[in-house]
Amino acid sequence: MAYRQEEEIEVRAFLVGRRPCRGVPVDYFLLVEERDTFWEHYGIRVESGGERAEIQHITVSWAGILSLLSKLMQGGVTPVAARYIVEDWLLE
Repeated sequence: MAYRQEEEIEVRAFLVGRRPCRGVPVDYFLLVEERDTFWEHYGIRVESGGERAEIQHITVSWAGILSLLSKLMQGGVTPVAARYIVEDWLLE
């Protein structure tokens, strides 16, 4: 029986923007995970008032993840709602 050794994968986070939502700042991050030398997987993190939502492996499309982050910021999406918006975006 062969076992695949799990290698540690680094996930980098980049602050893309900050928007207020009812007077509380919401921070939006781009997550970049290098799976191998040829592919990067992108995700998002949303933080506000001690709450945090992080969703990795959303897409390998640079343009796609930037479009999603723009939608999240324009809508003032909070950590509580982030997963629902990402799920809807994936179904578009």
